[in-house]
Amino acid sequence: PCCSQALEVIRQLKESMEIQRAHMRLRLVLPAKEAKRLKEKLKPLLQVVESEDFDEELEMVVLVDPGCFREIDELIRCETKGRGSLEVLNLKDVEEGEEKF
Repeated sequence: PCCSQALEVIRQLKESMEIQRAHMRLRLVLPAKEAKRLKEKLKPLLQVVESEDFDEELEMVVLVDPGCFREIDELIRCETKGRGSLEVLNLKDVEEGEEKF
């Protein structure tokens, strides 16, 4: 009975708690020529755009699902022929909807 009680508690916790993966914070630097076209291609892969600065080039700080990292990296490398860059700033724990116990 002890095991089944534990499984029941775990099942109930999963229902009441929203469990999400951590996001990666990235800095993307895109050459001016490709910036607009590339931003449109990247848009579906980005969770949150924290900042965007367009001067000589487009610099964005974004949050992404870690599972999208490789696709974003390849897209930037291929589309800019190595002139764009991608830097991992950190992993960010998502706190919306989280309950503290």
